[in-house]
Amino acid sequence: MKAKYINMALKQAVNHLEKIIGKGSFLKGNIVIMKRVCGNKNCRCIKQGKKHISMYIGKKQNNTTKMIYVPKRLEAEVASKVKAYHKIKDLIDKISELNYKDLEAAKKGDV
Repeated sequence: MKAKYINMALKQAVNHLEKIIGKGSFLKGNIVIMKRVCGNKNCRCIKQGKKHISMYIGKKQNNTTKMIYVPKRLEAEVASKVKAYHKIKDLIDKISELNYKDLEAAKKGDV
């Protein structure tokens, strides 16, 4: 890959990363959908076997995964923030790979 294209791709990735981080609207973790029984003897989850579906965020903390419940009214917002975090991770990986390619080009004298 030519240095010119590496630099252009690097600038685009960095600009995109800056936009996402600048908003400050991201959450580290993974979305987990759980089906559960509530415990109410008269509920459909026990009588009909139709479990309640709830969203959680799985978050690593002190070498364990902590599950944080997400209320229905916040599900879309939280999912968007978790998606933004994963996009940040992907962009950091892309920027790192572009910098490695730039390093290889510099070592060969292609810069």
